[in-house]
Amino acid sequence: MKKLFVIMLISAAFAALPLFAQDNQDSEDSFYYVKVPIVKIYTYSKGYVVSYNVGTYGTEIDTVYIPGSWFSIKENKGIIVYLKATPVVPNLTVYYRNGTFDHVKLYVRRDYSDPSWGYMPLQTNIDDRFENVTDISLKLSLTKE
Repeated sequence: MKKLFVIMLISAAFAALPLFAQDNQDSEDSFYYVKVPIVKIYTYSKGYVVSYNVGTYGTEIDTVYIPGSWFSIKENKGIIVYLKATPVVPNLTVYYRNGTFDHVKLYVRRDYSDPSWGYMPLQTNIDDRFENVTDISLKLSLTKE
């Protein structure tokens, strides 16, 4: 009889454990990313100018301006990954945490003569486009308009 009582007491304790468990969904971050293919990437004195396809049909192109300071250890908002494999398409991947911008990764070809790399003319002055950039909001279209 004592064994049965002890077994029932232990079973009741295990059955009650879910009642005391913490709900981790409130404390966990929601973390997601958006990846778009790069049409052209240009180096500029203040950072990178990245043109990418909007939507699934690629009929529209949008541009983002990524400050070069984001790729420093101090800011740590950007990472550049140099691709060796030819079949991999250069892409821009933007990571969001709890709905706000967290960091960006550029997957680019190592060879600057690759067609995905472009050259910005020397007389171009777009310094103002890199000022006060705090996040990246990608323009996306999932249907053809």
